[in-house]
Amino acid sequence: MPHFTIDVLADQCGVTPANIRSWQRYGLLKPHRDHSGQRFFDHSHIARIAAIVEWLHQGVALSDMLALFNGEVMRPSANWSHCQQQLLVHCESFRPQKLRSLIWRYGREIPPAIFVDEVIRPLRRWLNVGKQPHLDMSRVLLDTALTEYATFLLSSVRKRPAATLLMMSFDLQDPLELWLEAIRYAGDGFRVEVMSGALAEPDLSRVAAEHIMIWSERALTVSQQRLYDGWLASGFYVFLAGPGARRLAASGG
Repeated sequence: MPHFTIDVLADQCGVTPANIRSWQRYGLLKPHRDHSGQRFFDHSHIARIAAIVEWLHQGVALSDMLALFNGEVMRPSANWSHCQQQLLVHCESFRPQKLRSLIWRYGREIPPAIFVDEVIRPLRRWLNVGKQPHLDMSRVLLDTALTEYATFLLSSVRKRPAATLLMMSFDLQDPLELWLEAIRYAGDGFRVEVMSGALAEPDLSRVAAEHIMIWSERALTVSQQRLYDGWLASGFYVFLAGPGARRLAASGG
């Protein structure tokens, strides 16, 4: 039976090694040991992680999962609401250090895609509704802490060999969106570089990255579409992300 290291297991399952270590602390994963005492994982752990991730998608708290694995019936959880409330408490009371610590903790416990899409983006949408002045401090504090966390992740991934991913944007109404995507892709193991300003028609001829993500808030202009099609025809591994990409996909373009 194949044996995996924690890094290989993380790659196989689309999570991070930090996620796996955190789930071990909750008692949800127990590595095997070989005759020399070295820890290893196998296919049974892949199935276990799949179950953990599925429950996380449903908002089940990690602290409840061991009981679920043991066959106990649990009441529905509103874990993401709880996570969001905890983050908001530190924002509203202006406790940046506690906020950073909580973001780091959730980053260890929750796979990046779920953390970004289920926890952070809904919370930021709520903070941004109507641009209420009394929420300005909380909104800016949260965005600052998330940017710090993203740069920490990017620096960590750069210490090991990985495929490179350059992120840039045609237009950018919300600069943090690129950093949230950076959290997602750094969690997937990419060495991410972020260009945080908008470039209406970037020149990729000097770019050596193996993959390039172009964020677009709006549908592409005629010149941008021509530019993008030219990149694809020239062999660049480039892809679109953001609302503009979703509109293009919906239109069948």
